[in-house]
Amino acid sequence: MPRKTISLPEDLAEFVDENHINLSRFVQDKLRELAESGQKDEDELTEEQAKEIAQKLEKLGYLDR
Repeated sequence: MPRKTISLPEDLAEFVDENHINLSRFVQDKLRELAESGQKDEDELTEEQAKEIAQKLEKLGYLDR
């Protein structure tokens, strides 16, 4: 299986370590959920779904407002 690299902010990396989260498995599961939902590209997102994703990314520190 090909490997991909992601970057995490330091606080999230600590959270993953402290809670013994299998990040690889977590990401695989989430990607499978997206693939199975039939959402093939961002153009298919509803405005509500896009807002929800933006809120989650902001909460995780990926968006600066």
